[in-house]
Amino acid sequence: MKTRLLLAVTMLWASWAVAQKPLALEQCLQLAVENNIQVQLSQNALEISELTHIQKKFDFLPGVNATLPVNTSFGNTADLFTQQIASTLTQSNPNLMATLVAFRGFSKWNDLKQAEYNRTSNRYALEDLQNDIRLNTALAFFQTLFAGDNLQIARNRMELLEQQLEKLKHQIAAGTKTEGDLFTLKAQLATERVNAVNQENAYNRGLLDLILLLNLPTQEQYALLRPAILDSAASDLQAAEAIFEVARLNNPGVLKQEFSALASKYAIRTARAAYFPTLSLSAGFTSFYSSNAKPRIGYTVVDGFPTFIYGDPIPVFRQFEDNISQTVALNLSVPIFTRFISRQNYRISKVNYQNAELSLASEALELYKSIQQAHLDAKAADARFDASQEQMLSLAESFRYAEARYNAGLLDHYAFMEVLNNRTKAEIEQLQARYDRMLKRKILDLYQGKKIQF
Repeated sequence: MKTRLLLAVTMLWASWAVAQKPLALEQCLQLAVENNIQVQLSQNALEISELTHIQKKFDFLPGVNATLPVNTSFGNTADLFTQQIASTLTQSNPNLMATLVAFRGFSKWNDLKQAEYNRTSNRYALEDLQNDIRLNTALAFFQTLFAGDNLQIARNRMELLEQQLEKLKHQIAAGTKTEGDLFTLKAQLATERVNAVNQENAYNRGLLDLILLLNLPTQEQYALLRPAILDSAASDLQAAEAIFEVARLNNPGVLKQEFSALASKYAIRTARAAYFPTLSLSAGFTSFYSSNAKPRIGYTVVDGFPTFIYGDPIPVFRQFEDNISQTVALNLSVPIFTRFISRQNYRISKVNYQNAELSLASEALELYKSIQQAHLDAKAADARFDASQEQMLSLAESFRYAEARYNAGLLDHYAFMEVLNNRTKAEIEQLQARYDRMLKRKILDLYQGKKIQF
């Protein structure tokens, strides 16, 4: 019966494990960026700025417009083309006109540069957002791994105590241990089961938070793949000042503010262009048609006065062809009084530029402070990891010695549990130190504009 039950449980566990979808860290970082709504909004903002930049290039081209008006009048109407009176009159005055703004205080050039720098600023804003999401995802990933490690430690403690329970039963049968020792160990084992359940709940909660962060279906089963780099040695840390010098030139958050300031600078020039005259050149073709237009084929005398005789109306397209005229115009518009709108816009643009410069200085200062703190944290994480390694090796040897003495009946239960608890605490601290060291170094890479890669 026990064999069948064990086989059924094994098959159920195997089928559940197979159904799990593996999630590697790199895959999580990619999914977090692809499925994040804020990233999609930032991508749309970047696309709009790119389209705006393209449009500013097209603004240098002349504008071409064509119109084909057709007007019909009823009643006695004077035909301006034939100078005749008609009861019903249809007229058309089609035209094709091209206009080019030759000079407007270099406003088009300034608009183009402003759009170019806004596009670049939005590109770095998107990169900065993506890096933040990658970092948060990596933090959630390692927190879940840490919760899983704590769960495994709790299960190992249960397994160890269950083995001790079997040994204790044999010792009681041999008369070397008492029933009191058995009750004490069972109570401790029950406590360990409760702790294992709590650790499992913590792992499931961390895994759910990670899945929600990735915007993945929660009804699926997932298994995290441990990065192999966790066991690799850490490289030497650069000096904080050297990291800042690199970060100052490559950090997307700083670059975003820098190009935003450049865009504000050209916005000042655009606002100042409103003080200059506007010179535009236009050229076009125009023609006209009148339903009252008829050719003169002769004349007659009525009551002593000559009267013209008209033929059939001239066809539409013939009138259009015969009446074509060309125009070229050079227009100069000088702003004299604009209700102080130009002056206020110019002043506002200067204040916006000052704010952009202050934002850039603030971003650089915050970057410097953050790098100094992150560098100190990374050094502390290295020292903590080295100390935890030594502590783990020492307590592992101490536990092996205590376990041998406990099995030989030379160590009581409480002393043995104290040694076991110390080893468990050292295991947890070592795991925390390993994860903390890796994340602190990745934060320094992130400040330098490097992508988070594992």
